[in-house]
Amino acid sequence: MAAFKHLHRRQFILGPTPVNPNGHWHSVSVSASIDLSHCPELRVGNAQDLDGTRWFLLGLAVETQPHRSAPLVDIAKTTTDKVPELSANWAGRWILLDEKMLYLDASGLLGCFYGQTSEGKTWASSSAALLAEVLSAEVTDPRHLHYETGISWYPPPRSQFLGIQRLLPSQALRLETGNPIPRPLMPAIQPERAYEQGLELIQQSLVTTLKRLSTQNQPLWLGLTAGYDSRLMMALCRVAQIEVKLYTRVAARMSIADQRLPPLLAEVCGYSHTFLRRDQRFPERQALVEAHSGGQISAGDAEPFVRGDRDQLKGLAFGGHGFAIASGFWRLRELPEVMPNPKTGAKLMAQLFQERETSSATAGLQEWLAWIARHPHPHLNWCDRFFIEQRQAGWLSAKEQVYDLTDLVRFPILNCAYLYALLLSIPESQRLNSLIQEALIRRTVPELLDYPFNPEDLSFGPLQILSTKAHSLPQYLLGKAASKTRWLLRAIPLSSQSL
Repeated sequence: MAAFKHLHRRQFILGPTPVNPNGHWHSVSVSASIDLSHCPELRVGNAQDLDGTRWFLLGLAVETQPHRSAPLVDIAKTTTDKVPELSANWAGRWILLDEKMLYLDASGLLGCFYGQTSEGKTWASSSAALLAEVLSAEVTDPRHLHYETGISWYPPPRSQFLGIQRLLPSQALRLETGNPIPRPLMPAIQPERAYEQGLELIQQSLVTTLKRLSTQNQPLWLGLTAGYDSRLMMALCRVAQIEVKLYTRVAARMSIADQRLPPLLAEVCGYSHTFLRRDQRFPERQALVEAHSGGQISAGDAEPFVRGDRDQLKGLAFGGHGFAIASGFWRLRELPEVMPNPKTGAKLMAQLFQERETSSATAGLQEWLAWIARHPHPHLNWCDRFFIEQRQAGWLSAKEQVYDLTDLVRFPILNCAYLYALLLSIPESQRLNSLIQEALIRRTVPELLDYPFNPEDLSFGPLQILSTKAHSLPQYLLGKAASKTRWLLRAIPLSSQSL
């Protein structure tokens, strides 16, 4: 891949005039005062609703309900005021807009940054770097992002650029004024729903999505590990009776289980499996990452792209990332059940990440907490909301934008507001510690439960450890030491660490 051949790949920008950063972009008029410019590799479709309003759908959205049609087909059968409600059932990574409003996917994974010119003209883009170039915006947050250390993203609704904000999933953007307005983050969470009914609806939603994803005329890829999420996705593929290619990325620090179990698990479901090995790096890609992302991602998070780990894959890749919302991911860190005031809440969250209290990231979290205090969602815990609007919309969205530079299209199958509501309607006691994934595997391919989940390396015995790790034993031991060091640092109270 040439260093800047794919700069701004699969990105878009909205504004008063067309933009053509690479000389091959497409443009279309959204209204008399707004032009949509986009990379030709970004999917862009449009449909006219029953009231005559034209809607544009950017990216890939898949309807999750078996009784409903594809998104653009449903828009054509719906009145203008009801169209935004349709999107709660869409999985994927997308943007929906008409001439007045712009809406994000369930956790803002395609993403939207916005700002205004001195004349009050609104611009919006999936690319902070491209928008900063158009608006001549300077960097005001010089914080360096460190891999797995501190808060390794710029917490929305802030960005690192002066005068540029990032739209939250609980916001919609008024294109005329450039102002965000509140919108429901997801459908109603229903704690009273019966457990088995909830599992049935989750399974139905995911199977429907997989079946419709398989009609995209591209190979489907699923990364398989020894964990819960990818094993469930494979089981659901078998239930959906679709073809999927299973792979596991080989890395020096990977566990014995991730090397031993995937082929056995694949055999249970009747699928073939391959290991991806990549020993080459492409250092020139680091400059491409910086220019494409505007510095929104740490070097460690970009490393798989720099190494070209998935370069040999073509088609659509999906996985089980997102189930952490059902696993009480941050609540396990003993944050209070009830959200404190924004200043205290931001300080507590920063401490979990070993981030300085005076950091710009802490200030960004405080701004976000002030927003959710004004616009709460019933039955939605603030820690679960953190996962959606910070860990997903902040950290993961930046990663996904970098991986737009690859030929492989990544599809976040769990990124659906309806599915989030289903998962969070299940009581904590029945969804923590991956209990939902285990229950769904038991309902679909129970034989997969005969194999342990993420067993420790020592459970394989010394001979298997040596035979598996012989080719990379030094890196393996260094990786184990580094992992243990990170764990110890996180266990030490912030006040006792040198700042």
